Amino acid sequence: MRQRETKLKKLLVIAASAAAISLLGSCSLGSGAKRQELRLSGIEKLDAGDYEGAIGDLEEALSMGKGKVGQMELDILKYRAEAEVKIGDYSAAAHTYGILMEVDGEKPEYTELRCMLNVQAGNTDQAMEDYKKLYQAYTGTDPASKTSGDSGDQAEETGQDKSTQLTKLIKDIGKALKSQGKEPEALAFYEQAEADGLADSEIYNHIGLCYLEKGEYIKAGQVFEKGINAPDQAAAADLAFNRAVALEYQRDYAGALKAFESYISQYGSDDRAEHEIAFLKTR
Repeated sequence: MRQRETKLKKLLVIAASAAAISLLGSCSLGSGAKRQELRLSGIEKLDAGDYEGAIGDLEEALSMGKGKVGQMELDILKYRAEAEVKIGDYSAAAHTYGILMEVDGEKPEYTELRCMLNVQAGNTDQAMEDYKKLYQAYTGTDPASKTSGDSGDQAEETGQDKSTQLTKLIKDIGKALKSQGKEPEALAFYEQAEADGLADSEIYNHIGLCYLEKGEYIKAGQVFEKGINAPDQAAAADLAFNRAVALEYQRDYAGALKAFESYISQYGSDDRAEHEIAFLKTR
Protein backbone atom coordinates (compact mmCIF):
# COMPACT_ATOMS: atom_id res chain seq x y z
CA MET A 1 0.00 0.00 0.00
CA ARG A 2 2.79 2.37 0.97
CA GLN A 3 4.54 1.57 -2.32
CA ARG A 4 1.42 2.55 -4.27
CA GLU A 5 1.20 5.91 -2.37
CA THR A 6 4.83 6.66 -3.16
CA LYS A 7 4.27 5.98 -6.84
CA LEU A 8 1.15 8.18 -6.79
CA LYS A 9 3.07 11.06 -5.20
CA LYS A 10 5.76 10.78 -7.85
CA LEU A 11 3.14 10.90 -10.60
CA LEU A 12 1.53 13.96 -9.03
CA VAL A 13 4.91 15.77 -8.81
CA ILE A 14 5.68 14.99 -12.45
CA ALA A 15 2.24 16.17 -13.53
CA ALA A 16 2.62 19.41 -11.55
CA SER A 17 6.06 20.06 -13.02
CA ALA A 18 4.77 19.46 -16.54
CA ALA A 19 1.91 21.89 -15.96
CA ALA A 20 4.31 24.53 -14.64
CA ILE A 21 6.62 24.12 -17.63
CA SER A 22 3.64 24.31 -19.98
CA LEU A 23 2.42 27.49 -18.25
CA LEU A 24 5.83 29.13 -18.44
CA GLY A 25 6.13 28.18 -22.08
CA SER A 26 2.74 29.59 -22.91
CA CYS A 27 3.61 32.86 -21.11
CA SER A 28 6.89 33.10 -23.05
CA LEU A 29 5.16 32.40 -26.32
CA GLY A 30 2.46 34.92 -25.46
CA SER A 31 5.06 37.60 -24.73
CA GLY A 32 6.88 36.88 -27.98
CA ALA A 33 3.64 36.98 -29.94
CA LYS A 34 2.73 40.32 -28.34
CA ARG A 35 6.11 41.81 -29.25
CA GLN A 36 5.74 40.66 -32.83
CA GLU A 37 2.21 42.07 -32.93
CA LEU A 38 3.48 45.45 -31.69
CA ARG A 39 6.35 45.39 -34.19
CA LEU A 40 3.98 44.72 -37.09
CA SER A 41 1.56 47.35 -35.83
CA GLY A 42 4.41 49.88 -35.66
CA ILE A 43 5.45 49.10 -39.24
CA GLU A 44 1.86 49.40 -40.47
CA LYS A 45 1.46 52.77 -38.74
CA LEU A 46 4.78 53.92 -40.18
CA ASP A 47 3.61 53.02 -43.69
CA ALA A 48 0.28 54.77 -43.06
CA GLY A 49 1.97 58.00 -41.92
CA ASP A 50 1.06 57.68 -38.23
CA TYR A 51 4.63 58.25 -37.09
CA GLU A 52 3.88 59.02 -33.45
CA GLY A 53 1.77 55.86 -33.20
CA ALA A 54 4.53 53.87 -34.88
CA ILE A 55 7.11 55.14 -32.41
CA GLY A 56 4.81 54.28 -29.50
CA ASP A 57 4.28 50.69 -30.66
CA LEU A 58 7.94 50.16 -31.46
CA GLU A 59 9.01 51.59 -28.09
CA GLU A 60 6.64 49.21 -26.29
CA ALA A 61 7.95 46.28 -28.32
CA LEU A 62 11.51 47.24 -27.37
CA SER A 63 10.64 47.53 -23.68
CA MET A 64 9.39 43.94 -23.69
CA GLY A 65 12.86 42.77 -24.66
CA LYS A 66 14.06 43.49 -21.09
CA GLY A 67 17.43 44.81 -22.25
CA LYS A 68 18.24 41.88 -24.49
CA VAL A 69 19.54 42.73 -27.95
CA GLY A 70 18.97 40.35 -30.83
CA GLN A 71 18.00 40.61 -34.46
CA MET A 72 14.45 41.67 -33.60
CA GLU A 73 15.68 44.52 -31.41
CA LEU A 74 18.01 45.77 -34.16
CA ASP A 75 15.14 45.59 -36.64
CA ILE A 76 12.81 47.52 -34.31
CA LEU A 77 15.44 50.19 -33.66
CA LYS A 78 15.88 50.77 -37.39
CA TYR A 79 12.13 51.16 -37.89
CA ARG A 80 11.99 53.53 -34.92
CA ALA A 81 14.78 55.66 -36.43
CA GLU A 82 12.86 55.78 -39.72
CA ALA A 83 9.72 56.96 -37.93
CA GLU A 84 11.71 59.61 -36.04
CA VAL A 85 13.16 60.88 -39.33
CA LYS A 86 9.69 60.99 -40.93
CA ILE A 87 8.33 63.00 -38.02
CA GLY A 88 11.26 65.41 -38.28
CA ASP A 89 12.87 64.57 -34.93
CA TYR A 90 16.40 64.28 -36.29
CA SER A 91 18.07 64.47 -32.87
CA ALA A 92 16.02 61.49 -31.68
CA ALA A 93 16.86 59.53 -34.84
CA ALA A 94 20.56 60.34 -34.38
CA HIS A 95 20.29 59.07 -30.80
CA THR A 96 18.69 55.84 -32.05
CA TYR A 97 21.55 55.29 -34.47
CA GLY A 98 23.90 55.92 -31.56
CA ILE A 99 22.23 53.02 -29.74
CA LEU A 100 22.57 50.85 -32.85
CA MET A 101 26.27 51.69 -32.93
CA GLU A 102 26.63 50.66 -29.29
CA VAL A 103 24.86 47.32 -29.67
CA ASP A 104 25.73 46.37 -33.26
CA GLY A 105 29.17 47.95 -33.71
CA GLU A 106 30.30 51.24 -35.20
CA LYS A 107 29.54 50.31 -38.77
CA PRO A 108 30.27 53.06 -41.33
CA GLU A 109 26.65 53.05 -42.54
CA TYR A 110 25.42 53.80 -39.00
CA THR A 111 28.05 56.50 -38.50
CA GLU A 112 27.19 58.12 -41.83
CA LEU A 113 23.47 58.16 -41.08
CA ARG A 114 24.06 59.59 -37.59
CA CYS A 115 26.36 62.22 -39.09
CA MET A 116 23.71 63.27 -41.62
CA LEU A 117 20.98 63.32 -38.97
CA ASN A 118 23.08 65.49 -36.67
CA VAL A 119 23.67 67.87 -39.59
CA GLN A 120 19.90 68.11 -40.14
CA ALA A 121 19.35 68.61 -36.41
CA GLY A 122 21.95 71.39 -36.33
CA ASN A 123 24.24 69.39 -34.05
CA THR A 124 27.34 70.27 -36.06
CA ASP A 125 29.87 69.40 -33.32
CA GLN A 126 28.57 65.83 -33.16
CA ALA A 127 28.38 65.67 -36.96
CA MET A 128 32.03 66.73 -37.18
CA GLU A 129 33.03 63.95 -34.78
CA ASP A 130 31.28 61.37 -36.95
CA TYR A 131 32.85 62.85 -40.08
CA LYS A 132 36.30 62.39 -38.55
CA LYS A 133 35.50 58.74 -37.82
CA LEU A 134 34.30 58.20 -41.37
CA TYR A 135 37.31 59.96 -42.82
CA GLN A 136 39.62 57.72 -40.83
CA ALA A 137 37.62 54.59 -41.71
CA TYR A 138 37.58 55.39 -45.42
CA THR A 139 41.13 56.70 -45.80
CA GLY A 140 43.07 55.13 -42.95
CA THR A 141 44.21 58.65 -42.04
CA ASP A 142 43.35 60.76 -39.03
CA PRO A 143 42.18 64.20 -40.30
CA ALA A 144 43.62 65.78 -37.14
CA SER A 145 47.11 64.78 -38.31
CA LYS A 146 46.73 66.55 -41.67
CA THR A 147 47.38 70.23 -42.34
CA SER A 148 45.95 72.50 -45.00
CA GLY A 149 49.23 72.22 -46.86
CA ASP A 150 48.90 68.47 -47.31
CA SER A 151 47.51 67.36 -50.64
CA GLY A 152 47.82 64.34 -52.83
CA ASP A 153 45.56 61.98 -54.63
CA GLN A 154 43.44 61.26 -51.57
CA ALA A 155 40.23 60.85 -53.57
CA GLU A 156 41.84 58.11 -55.63
CA GLU A 157 43.10 56.37 -52.50
CA THR A 158 39.70 56.25 -50.86
CA GLY A 159 37.91 54.81 -53.88
CA GLN A 160 35.28 56.62 -55.89
CA ASP A 161 32.24 55.64 -53.84
CA LYS A 162 33.80 56.49 -50.48
CA SER A 163 35.24 59.80 -51.64
CA THR A 164 31.83 60.72 -53.08
CA GLN A 165 30.20 59.95 -49.72
CA LEU A 166 32.75 62.07 -47.88
CA THR A 167 32.34 64.94 -50.35
CA LYS A 168 28.57 64.92 -49.86
CA LEU A 169 29.00 65.03 -46.09
CA ILE A 170 31.49 67.89 -46.43
CA LYS A 171 28.97 69.96 -48.39
CA ASP A 172 26.14 69.24 -45.94
CA ILE A 173 28.26 69.99 -42.87
CA GLY A 174 29.65 73.15 -44.45
CA LYS A 175 26.15 74.43 -45.27
CA ALA A 176 25.01 73.65 -41.72
CA LEU A 177 27.97 75.55 -40.26
CA LYS A 178 27.17 78.58 -42.44
CA SER A 179 23.49 78.48 -41.52
CA GLN A 180 24.53 78.70 -37.87
CA GLY A 181 26.69 81.75 -38.54
CA LYS A 182 29.95 79.80 -38.31
CA GLU A 183 31.43 81.08 -41.57
CA PRO A 184 35.12 80.83 -40.51
CA GLU A 185 34.60 77.20 -39.43
CA ALA A 186 32.80 76.43 -42.71
CA LEU A 187 35.61 77.97 -44.78
CA ALA A 188 38.29 76.08 -42.83
CA PHE A 189 36.34 72.85 -43.27
CA TYR A 190 35.93 73.36 -47.03
CA GLU A 191 39.61 74.23 -47.46
CA GLN A 192 40.65 71.12 -45.54
CA ALA A 193 38.52 69.11 -47.96
CA GLU A 194 40.40 70.72 -50.85
CA ALA A 195 43.73 69.85 -49.20
CA ASP A 196 42.52 66.28 -48.76
CA GLY A 197 41.71 65.99 -52.45
CA LEU A 198 37.96 65.78 -51.81
CA ALA A 199 36.79 69.10 -53.29
CA ASP A 200 34.49 69.12 -56.31
CA SER A 201 33.23 72.11 -58.29
CA GLU A 202 30.44 72.76 -55.76
CA ILE A 203 32.89 72.89 -52.86
CA TYR A 204 35.11 75.31 -54.81
CA ASN A 205 32.02 77.46 -55.37
CA HIS A 206 31.26 77.44 -51.63
CA ILE A 207 34.88 78.41 -50.83
CA GLY A 208 34.76 81.25 -53.33
CA LEU A 209 31.48 82.56 -51.89
CA CYS A 210 33.02 82.53 -48.41
CA TYR A 211 35.83 84.74 -49.68
CA LEU A 212 33.35 87.04 -51.46
CA GLU A 213 31.49 87.49 -48.18
CA LYS A 214 34.80 88.29 -46.46
CA GLY A 215 35.55 90.95 -49.08
CA GLU A 216 38.60 89.08 -50.39
CA TYR A 217 37.60 89.43 -54.02
CA ILE A 218 40.92 88.49 -55.65
CA LYS A 219 41.10 85.29 -53.60
CA ALA A 220 37.46 84.55 -54.43
CA GLY A 221 38.12 84.93 -58.15
CA GLN A 222 41.11 82.58 -57.95
CA VAL A 223 39.03 79.93 -56.22
CA PHE A 224 36.18 80.25 -58.74
CA GLU A 225 38.78 79.77 -61.49
CA LYS A 226 39.98 76.58 -59.80
CA GLY A 227 36.40 75.33 -59.66
CA ILE A 228 35.85 76.04 -63.35
CA ASN A 229 38.82 73.80 -64.08
CA ALA A 230 37.66 71.02 -61.74
CA PRO A 231 37.02 67.62 -63.38
CA ASP A 232 33.29 67.67 -62.67
CA GLN A 233 31.03 70.37 -64.09
CA ALA A 234 28.12 70.25 -61.62
CA ALA A 235 28.58 73.89 -60.55
CA ALA A 236 30.19 75.19 -63.75
CA ALA A 237 27.50 77.80 -64.48
CA ASP A 238 27.48 79.16 -60.92
CA LEU A 239 31.28 79.32 -60.92
CA ALA A 240 31.36 81.24 -64.22
CA PHE A 241 28.78 83.75 -62.96
CA ASN A 242 30.45 84.20 -59.59
CA ARG A 243 33.88 84.65 -61.18
CA ALA A 244 32.42 87.54 -63.21
CA VAL A 245 30.98 89.01 -59.98
CA ALA A 246 34.39 88.76 -58.31
CA LEU A 247 35.97 90.67 -61.21
CA GLU A 248 33.29 93.35 -60.91
CA TYR A 249 33.96 93.70 -57.17
CA GLN A 250 37.65 94.09 -58.01
CA ARG A 251 36.60 97.03 -60.22
CA ASP A 252 37.89 95.18 -63.28
CA TYR A 253 34.82 96.27 -65.22
CA ALA A 254 36.16 95.35 -68.65
CA GLY A 255 37.13 91.90 -67.42
CA ALA A 256 33.77 91.47 -65.68
CA LEU A 257 31.85 92.51 -68.84
CA LYS A 258 33.79 90.01 -70.90
CA ALA A 259 33.18 87.29 -68.28
CA PHE A 260 29.41 87.93 -68.16
CA GLU A 261 29.17 87.91 -71.96
CA SER A 262 31.10 84.63 -71.99
CA TYR A 263 28.68 83.28 -69.36
CA ILE A 264 25.65 84.14 -71.52
CA SER A 265 27.19 82.65 -74.67
CA GLN A 266 27.90 79.40 -72.82
CA TYR A 267 24.92 79.02 -70.50
CA GLY A 268 22.24 81.23 -72.02
CA SER A 269 20.81 84.59 -71.07
CA ASP A 270 19.19 85.31 -67.71
CA ASP A 271 17.96 88.45 -65.98
CA ARG A 272 20.85 88.65 -63.50
CA ALA A 273 23.54 88.46 -66.17
CA GLU A 274 21.72 90.91 -68.48
CA HIS A 275 21.37 93.38 -65.59
CA GLU A 276 25.09 93.16 -64.83
CA ILE A 277 26.01 93.58 -68.49
CA ALA A 278 23.79 96.66 -68.81
CA PHE A 279 25.43 98.15 -65.73
CA LEU A 280 28.99 97.34 -66.82
CA LYS A 281 28.48 98.93 -70.23
CA THR A 282 27.96 102.25 -68.45
CA ARG A 283 31.29 102.06 -66.61
